[in-house]
Amino acid sequence: MNRYRDLLSKRDFALLWGGATVSAFGDGMSFVALIWLLLERGGTPAEVGWLAAVYTAPVVVGGIAAGVILDRFDPTRVIAADNIVRGVAIASVPIASALGFLTTAQLFVVAAIYGLLYMTSAAGIPSLIPRLVEAGDLTTANALESISYGIAGLVGPTIAGVVIALLGAPFVLALDAVTYGVFVVCLLAMARQGRGSLEGVPAVSAGDPGSPAAAAAAGVKGSGGIGPAFWFIVGAPAIVAITVMYMSLNLGTGIMTVVIPLYARDVLGGGSETFGLLLSVWTAGELVGLLAVGAIAWRWPLGRSIAGACLVSGIILSLWLLRPPLLALAAILAATGVVSSSLTPWAQTIRMRLIPPQLRGRVFALLRTLMQSTRPVGAIVAGLLLAGGDLTLALAATALLVVVPGAIGLWLPALGRGPTAEP
Repeated sequence: MNRYRDLLSKRDFALLWGGATVSAFGDGMSFVALIWLLLERGGTPAEVGWLAAVYTAPVVVGGIAAGVILDRFDPTRVIAADNIVRGVAIASVPIASALGFLTTAQLFVVAAIYGLLYMTSAAGIPSLIPRLVEAGDLTTANALESISYGIAGLVGPTIAGVVIALLGAPFVLALDAVTYGVFVVCLLAMARQGRGSLEGVPAVSAGDPGSPAAAAAAGVKGSGGIGPAFWFIVGAPAIVAITVMYMSLNLGTGIMTVVIPLYARDVLGGGSETFGLLLSVWTAGELVGLLAVGAIAWRWPLGRSIAGACLVSGIILSLWLLRPPLLALAAILAATGVVSSSLTPWAQTIRMRLIPPQLRGRVFALLRTLMQSTRPVGAIVAGLLLAGGDLTLALAATALLVVVPGAIGLWLPALGRGPTAEP
């Protein structure tokens, strides 16, 4: 754990990570609250799927704009502005509920605002990390970023389920609005060295000097648009492979976001507490795995390791087809979380080794937009697969969408050499 302690001794990184963790905790509660509010208002499985889709679909539009803005302006203040707007949007739900004006349409509008602005922080945080830590600490820093979401997923849904049962879903959303404010304070407290222009920062090699990636890096100062980021990605086979893999994974995750609450209610006969518990157990496994990944010096090729973890995760998920009871399903979700937890920090490390500093905002935004864009598609597909009331097709699709890319990735040359293999 010395690696974590040393990293968190850096004031600016500690502020960034601490604020992001608090905010992510609030988001973990809010998703449960929004879904349960819809169910309380008589929402159908299809409507649950559409709400889950709206919660993430606007990243396709917002993500592209966010990348350009992050590279052009002070990213710390851009992220702070994003959190202010989203905090106000979330706060509007408990306010409207208290005044008796809350409608189902408002839930969809708030979810859309969240999705539209989500990529600002999702891309802004990793674009800041390489400026706050040493190169040798990147994997540990990326593990800590993922741990933020792990802590949020572990504690947030469970607390949300209990608070919903005791005080109601609107109160949960009020708490989330406060967490946005905490993140804003942390961001504004960061020293100037964590912000400002990237002018003069040496670019990381993108591979062959004649490749499209290198050309994009060389020409970045001449263009502030998204074009250089696109051509950089196209010219980096390892990044292309990992991105496609994650798009498939998120398609399966989108299906799971719809299946889990319905399975909790219709198969297990539980309520919001069961829903929150299953989400928490899943993320508890991820948190355990992330703590291990960030604490050790991994010596296997990172690209191959990502593909292997993906394959094993899909095999474990296929056990869900057996319609397990609560404890067995909790074990399946926990094991899946442990195995899959390493994917994000390893992939982020590969990206940070390859992406030129001048392109980080745009490339991270474009990559995360592409990856997030399939999650709402998965939610919509889940609604269609569940229209007949049978969970089998949705569960089978989830497992296949994780197994297949992992199996393919084990054979891709791009994932076994260069930055993907370097310890």
